Amino acid sequence: MITLGELLRDKRDMIVQRWFDDGLATYPEDSASAFKRQKDPFANPIGHSLRLGTKAIFDALLDGAESDTIQHHLNEIVKIRAVQQVTASEAIKFVFSVKQAVRAELGRAARDPRMVDELEAFDGKVDRVALVAFDTYVQCREQVSELRVSEVKRQVSWIIDRVNRRDADPEMAPADPA
Repeated sequence: MITLGELLRDKRDMIVQRWFDDGLATYPEDSASAFKRQKDPFANPIGHSLRLGTKAIFDALLDGAESDTIQHHLNEIVKIRAVQQVTASEAIKFVFSVKQAVRAELGRAARDPRMVDELEAFDGKVDRVALVAFDTYVQCREQVSELRVSEVKRQVSWIIDRVNRRDADPEMAPADPA
């Protein structure tokens, strides 16, 4: 009997392409088609990180790779989503769509009772990846918030410093209109 792992390896390219397409579906249609067409990583960091990330994460799921490998590729995808002002669920829902991609590509084999245990184990791995993606999203959002707060503090500090210098130096004070 063929194992789930063997089936997934045989259909890897189709599953990864479907997963990539599902990940792009979270963007407006015109943006998604541009992300899909443009292969240049500098002109298209969103499509590039999603394309490479989904492939690497899927391979890591199949190979039982260390979580560091998965974390690296998730970080590349999620950090972009974290600055796009989307909710956490919207940012990480692409992770869960690999389950549907697998089932769609496996067809009847996914419903084979002999595959149930292996498919449940695969789903559990995907769920753990989603939890890591959520943690990554939260960390990235915290960094964005810290950067915003730091920038506001810097601006306020500059304004207060400017006002204090003006008050200390009468020549810097605005001319009396009267």
